[in-house]
Amino acid sequence: MSKETEFHAPYWNESLYPYVGKKQILKDAEAEGGKEGRKAKAQELKETKREFKRESREFKREHKMHLHPLMAYIFDFAEEDRALPNSRTPFDAEIKIEHDVVYKEIDGEKLVMDVYYPSHPASEKSPCVMDIPGGGWMIHNRHRRDGYARLYAALGAVVAVIDHRLGPKVFFPENLKDCIDAYNFLVDNAERFGIDENNITVTGDSSGGHLSASIGCACSSAEYREKLGLNELKTKPAYLIGISGAYSTEIMYRIPLTNTLMVRYMTSKNSRKQSRKWEFYKELNVYNYVNADFPEMYNNGGATDPLCMGEAKRMAKHLDEVGVKNEYQVGKVWYNSAHCYILRLPFKPARRDMLKLMNWYVKKQAEKGVDLSVGFARVDKFLNNYKKALKGEINC
Repeated sequence: MSKETEFHAPYWNESLYPYVGKKQILKDAEAEGGKEGRKAKAQELKETKREFKRESREFKREHKMHLHPLMAYIFDFAEEDRALPNSRTPFDAEIKIEHDVVYKEIDGEKLVMDVYYPSHPASEKSPCVMDIPGGGWMIHNRHRRDGYARLYAALGAVVAVIDHRLGPKVFFPENLKDCIDAYNFLVDNAERFGIDENNITVTGDSSGGHLSASIGCACSSAEYREKLGLNELKTKPAYLIGISGAYSTEIMYRIPLTNTLMVRYMTSKNSRKQSRKWEFYKELNVYNYVNADFPEMYNNGGATDPLCMGEAKRMAKHLDEVGVKNEYQVGKVWYNSAHCYILRLPFKPARRDMLKLMNWYVKKQAEKGVDLSVGFARVDKFLNNYKKALKGEINC
């Protein structure tokens, strides 16, 4: 399957096949098996559609909410639109990827990660970056963070981009349990992946930013772990990086319709009043557990972000108050500083701020004695000469 085709496959949930990517799926089926193949696939999708509707009715009766929320479709559409442009880098051919590495199996579902290996490792034991892609806690975006992962790999880090169980089939903290298990899997398999188990950075955007920061709470608060029934992290993350992190449902409640469209699919509660009585409501809000043992963190946010406006600066304030080293960057270009704007590499303001993030990571690695300067020079050249680099006019 070509890269272009791959990005048109639905990554949210297989039960979405009747609705998301149907045209491409039928096209692929016809290419592989002719008209009979297309006919068989169409029948399969029809049967899946029936099952889809049956499950949805049962879920709505039990939980008084949709199994496949409207916002999941909106997120899926938005992510698909920017997936392919964001995946293009000059480093594609040289970076090897181990796809679909199973890190956990639960309730018959295999949870996987893609592992990116640097062509020029920085040291015998490479630093590692574990990325938790965002998607409103409701869709998978592992394949859609390809370009972001390649930047770290070009620096010299091993990158693991993970999936986790999705809402509303599971509610918080089940998704967080998966992320912690993925982290511990990397630690347990450090020799296999060639990584330093004591130098793992956890990053994530939007809901992934929330889960990344939640890992910070889990590694720094025994009370937090015990309340949520979490496994202990086998090492402490070296750093955290949040991109448009959704750290507080209280902040999200200030935005019209967010409970109806998003928050209730994390909490299983249908109203703000019910959510505040929920047993894990305090733990869902990261700010309640930020303490002096929280990992050092970098935050990026957008000035015109309609979902997480002000969260980067807000998190910085909380970290400052407890004495945790941190830096933050807010994109202020009005036409390109919206939610997760930094991931839209075709735009110059995004590349400029992405370079600041990469520079911060490289400086932190230097403090650990890991020299990523050669890789950073290549990433710097790419982000500052984007179009020429993609055309091959400049060698990165």
